[in-house]
This record gives sequence, structure tokens and C-alpha cells, in this order.
Amino acid sequence: MFNFDPGSDIYVDTTNDNVTIRFDGDTFGINPTTNGFSATNDWNSRHFTLAFDENSILYHVTRENDNDKTSGKKAVPPEEFVAEIYGYIRSIATPVPEDRLNLSIVGQADIDEMESYLKDKGVARSTGAGLQVDNNEREKLVNELNEKPAALGSLYRRVLDPVSFDEATDPESGENIFFYPTADAIIMLFMFPDKYVGITTANEVLRFVDYAGGSQIIDHVLRSMSGR
Repeated sequence: MFNFDPGSDIYVDTTNDNVTIRFDGDTFGINPTTNGFSATNDWNSRHFTLAFDENSILYHVTRENDNDKTSGKKAVPPEEFVAEIYGYIRSIATPVPEDRLNLSIVGQADIDEMESYLKDKGVARSTGAGLQVDNNEREKLVNELNEKPAALGSLYRRVLDPVSFDEATDPESGENIFFYPTADAIIMLFMFPDKYVGITTANEVLRFVDYAGGSQIIDHVLRSMSGR
């Protein structure tokens, strides 16, 4: 959906306050604002702001281009954004009462450790232009993880911090998404209100484009990222 060659070099520049991603001749920028991040690209004018506060992952999307009448809404209020995202997650994640899940430990993703792991494997490296992704090494790593269950288990242990299920379901924990690796899939757990947990897999989430067409917010973000 991003209109770039997956085999092209990818650079992530974090040397300034903003984040710049360069790939296949295109540039995508993420700039801090007073209430979130402004996302801009150089292949169309559908720019937008992701706003949030300390109690939420994202609060709402503001479409910045008034001339873009083909997708999305402008200045979506927080409650509408939450409702749409909640509805989307409900469409792919089956809600289950938390007391029916026989889980003791789940995993919380460690983003810094993920970056270190990719650097150790030669998939990512720091350069003068930022963080570069080597697609050949990425393919090698994917094949290794697919062929060697022990390597996959080592990855899970490294990048997922163990958290008790009771802590994960505590509304005061401040986290809403957790992981539970199995032999066949990575189970994703979304903490819903009223002691329910949404259950799905990472692969299902990655196919969210097939399910998100009814959301004007997600539609605008997808068009922003894909439309020329």
C-alpha cells in the first residue's frame, strides 16, 4: 500500500526531533506537534495529524488538506476516533471474558530491544542518514525464523517482557496490547472495557486493509499513504 519497491533501501533518520523515512525516492516525515505528530509525505497532499494524550494510544486524526474531498474527515473528535478504532478492533478481534482465558503470563513488546535485535542480525544499521534496513538480510532472517523454531523462541524471549495476566488486564497498567506466542501464531490481546479481551493473531492484524474500508479515518490514512 506504500507505493514503493520492497527491495529498495530504507533509511530512518532520527537525528533531529522529527523522524524522516526515505525509500525508493520518496520521503515520509513524522513531526512532533503540541498534541501529537504531524504525518507528511512528498507524493501527495493528504497530510494529517495524529493526536493523543498520556492515557491513550491515539486520540484522533485531523486531516490537514481542505481540498481533499475524497477520503476521511477533518478534525475528527477524540470520542469518534476512539469509537471507530474500537469498532475496527472488534471486527477482527473476538471479545472474550477475561476470566475464561487460562493465561498466567503474556508478553509486552520492548521496542528498543527489537531495534537492538535487528542490528545484531545485520538487518538494520545506523548510518549518517539514519537507520538503514538491509532487505537481503531481512529475508535471510525471515527464512531463519521460519525454519528454526529455537531461533523464533529466542526472539520472543528477547523482545517480549513477561507480564502477569492479572497486571495486563488491570485498567491502571497503562497498556492495551499484549502478545502470547504459540507454535502456530502470535496471539494478540487487546484489553477491552468491562473485563473483556479481544483475541486475534498478528497475521490477521496485518491484513487489516481488508476490514478497514468502512472506517473513514483509516480510509484517509491509507489513501494518504498510497495515493499519488
